[in-house]
Amino acid sequence: MEQFYHKNGNCIRLKENKLFDMIILIVFCLSAIYFIYVGETLDSMPIWVLFILPISVYMYKVTRKTQFRLDSSILEISFFVFFTQKYDLKNFEQFLIIKHRMNFFNNGKEVKMIFKGENKKEVSLLRKYNFKNIENFISETEKIIFKQCLG
Repeated sequence: MEQFYHKNGNCIRLKENKLFDMIILIVFCLSAIYFIYVGETLDSMPIWVLFILPISVYMYKVTRKTQFRLDSSILEISFFVFFTQKYDLKNFEQFLIIKHRMNFFNNGKEVKMIFKGENKKEVSLLRKYNFKNIENFISETEKIIFKQCLG
């Protein structure tokens, strides 16, 4: 569990480097605060309004937390600490690897988990631009699911 996950008490959390996203979030927030303070407008619209969308996107990226609960065999994904989605690992069906491309350029890879049921759920675990060892990530996640949570 050294490469992609770390154990924190009764939870196993996904390691994610969010430093770059935090820096960008701070830059957008400071820019919005500056334009609120200055009061600049563009065609009678305050300029700080243009920063709402990037701030919300990076706030989502920074506050998203993925963890496996060992005692209850649940995958828990939370946003802003308040919005929590829980998925029972007994309903886990398979992994899905998605290669994202835009205009023939590589735009990253994403690993999703599919849960069976009346409405199949696809849950995104991790998305990276340069994801070279994706097989190691999937094997480590399978070990967590089948040996520690369901074992």
